[in-house]
Amino acid sequence: MARVTRQSFDPLYFQIEKEILNEIKLGNMQSGDRLPSEKEIAIRYAVSRITARRVLEDLVQQGIAYAQQGKGTFVALPRIREISGFLSFSHDMRIRGLNPSSKVLEFCEVIPEPLVQKKLQLQPGEKAYLLKRLRLANDEPVVLETTHLPMRLYPGLIQVDFSDNSLYSILQERYGIYPAWADAELIATSATPEEAALLGMQIGAPVLSAERLTYTRTFTVIEAVHSVNGDRFSFY
Repeated sequence: MARVTRQSFDPLYFQIEKEILNEIKLGNMQSGDRLPSEKEIAIRYAVSRITARRVLEDLVQQGIAYAQQGKGTFVALPRIREISGFLSFSHDMRIRGLNPSSKVLEFCEVIPEPLVQKKLQLQPGEKAYLLKRLRLANDEPVVLETTHLPMRLYPGLIQVDFSDNSLYSILQERYGIYPAWADAELIATSATPEEAALLGMQIGAPVLSAERLTYTRTFTVIEAVHSVNGDRFSFY
């Protein structure tokens, strides 16, 4: 793997991540292979341990690698990602021949809880937008979606009416930010009283819950989403 350069506009940790990802893409590193440790990365690339730690943490967060306590960090099995043809909810529903719409339940500026801060790579005290929407298809509730977006990426976003605007369209047209792929964890769970009321279901009915991080092609996290799918569509 080549050495990084401090003359590049890309941060050092990002240059190292690209090198590792390229090695995986070329097949030089396989699923289950151990990645270099913090110390090994720091020595190999002449960077600090903090930078080396950021590299490994980012790769784990993206699902590229997984960590085992006391053993190291290893290349993960390939995960399903939407690498191309990334669809918004609105686009997805239209493809199904349905009319998409949204009911905005909450849209405000917040200091997210620590877990969301970490997912969005925010600094302590840094604000994000909280956008909570009930997504509908042909006026029938389909998904309850809570989205956090870093405020620094989207100045003035609070002025947009998302009851009839696609979030991804706004991000692309107004801010030049294009979602490239997403990493999601899907969990089968039961509808809470609030979810059941909004989705028109029985309390405790089975639902599919998803925690999703959406990235650009340069690995910038552009949103963290918690969604609960009702029984009309199992997945989108």
